[in-house]
Amino acid sequence: MARLILVLVLAVAALQIVNSEQQQQDCKSLLQEYYEFNHKEAAPYTGENLVYFLHIPRTAGRTFHSCLLRLGTPGRKRCPKAYDHLRIDFKVPNCQLLSSHDDFSVVEQLPDNVAVVSQMRDPVDRFLSAYEFAIEVAARQLRRSKNYTKPRNRVVTDDVWPWSYLIPYFAEDIKPKMAEVKAEPLMAPGVWSEQRSDDGQVYYWNKFLNMSKWTLDESEKQHLVPNLDPYNNRMFMPLAEFMKQPIARDLLHNGELMQVLGLTNYSHWQGASQLRSCMLQDSAISQELLDFALKRIEKFTHVGATDRLFESVESAAAALNMPLDGPAYGAGEASSANIERARSLTWAEAMKSGEAPLPQHSDDDASYDQSAGSDSPDVHQLARLARVRRMAVSELQRTWNAAVERQETDQAYLREVRGELNAARAELAEAQQQLVAARAEEVKMRKVLGEQPQKDKTLELSLGAEFQRCATRAQNRNKSRKKNSLLNLRLNDYRQVYFSKEDRKAIPAALIEEIKQLNALDIALHKRALELLEKRRTDQTTAGKLQALPPVAVAQHRAQRGRPAV
Repeated sequence: MARLILVLVLAVAALQIVNSEQQQQDCKSLLQEYYEFNHKEAAPYTGENLVYFLHIPRTAGRTFHSCLLRLGTPGRKRCPKAYDHLRIDFKVPNCQLLSSHDDFSVVEQLPDNVAVVSQMRDPVDRFLSAYEFAIEVAARQLRRSKNYTKPRNRVVTDDVWPWSYLIPYFAEDIKPKMAEVKAEPLMAPGVWSEQRSDDGQVYYWNKFLNMSKWTLDESEKQHLVPNLDPYNNRMFMPLAEFMKQPIARDLLHNGELMQVLGLTNYSHWQGASQLRSCMLQDSAISQELLDFALKRIEKFTHVGATDRLFESVESAAAALNMPLDGPAYGAGEASSANIERARSLTWAEAMKSGEAPLPQHSDDDASYDQSAGSDSPDVHQLARLARVRRMAVSELQRTWNAAVERQETDQAYLREVRGELNAARAELAEAQQQLVAARAEEVKMRKVLGEQPQKDKTLELSLGAEFQRCATRAQNRNKSRKKNSLLNLRLNDYRQVYFSKEDRKAIPAALIEEIKQLNALDIALHKRALELLEKRRTDQTTAGKLQALPPVAVAQHRAQRGRPAV
């Protein structure tokens, strides 16, 4: 009997070795396919070529784009908004500034001479910010009525990757927990809770008495409830639990690297999911791809960092020949940029593919208007088919990854999953080929839309001053929205969630260290971004191109058009 058990153990071990060797060979082949796909890199900025802003979420990218890049580019040269999906004809973009949450794989579909700019962020701060933001927006949805429908012709946050995954995830987590909180008995009379004013000052609130105080006497302090830990409470998933979830690994951990590599679950390359799996299993592949990314960002026209935002803005302005003491341009995007409809996965389509829980609005198919550049119904359906098949590949890849991680020994099951995965990849490749061919045919048939001559509208302040004013407004608006959203997350004793720098400092050091380990590749990439920023600022200073932003206070005053405020 003992001999039989030994034979079985050895057989299982042999099978695992065979599977491991096969997996390694598959990963090497896939890595070669990746290099063959990535034959196009960022080109130097010439002043005439397309600039693509590779927007990495939670890096102050919206401020960087809206308050610098957009204001520094005349309206007629801006590409249509693309936060939910790209809307340009990749062959002839007819615009010079494009921004989206797509990863670098989209560059393969852009003109050969596209310049790329991007912003990085300290990986721990970025992960915490993403966790907080997803909870904030999910909390905001608690106010929505059952009859809520998505606003037409307006992109909402949960349309945009990766929030199209993260917000529904947290919304489903929060709703039942908040229902339990609301069902609890009201607090006893005399209980006080600590609150914070808009400017951060602490005061105390008694819900039963409907009374607030700046200070409490000794007897009242006896009834002061402990402060709520925003990262560990019963209203939503604690940080320590979320950081270990598959969705955090797929969307956030080392997410900056994945976006630079073009390997997110939003990638335009069909092998992205499998290669991410290879990186998890093989540190040598991870290191090789990290080295590849470090070289890639050296070719970016600009790479900055959120933790040095103002210095990054100054360097980017110099790199893109946008004088900070020069004009800032008004609203509007190129009206006749060749538009191409819905290339990327929207939240509604993720729902239809079975990837996400039911949203509170339905998919909104735009009517076909060839003069406006939208896809024909046939092309739109092919685009949707490609997205659905991409989601199927991702789901099967997750199933395969889980089997490998648990060291599955059922060979029949492994062969079945592998066969389904290979078939799904083949179907995805076929759908993508059909879509590319259909779009190419439509481009041939589409009328060439002539750009009407228009005068560039300038704003009242210089670009640098307008940036400061725009950034300040955005910061104040975000603070207000954040405060109002988090009001939905409070207990019956009126303790509520606050996310602040002070609260982050209270996170246990062991937890921060674990986040660092999970994002070790991003830490290396962020370090290199800071080095590049410092070097380029030095070079720009030597060349006399680097200009300083005006002080924030100056930006609030009037100035002559195209000149600094005084």
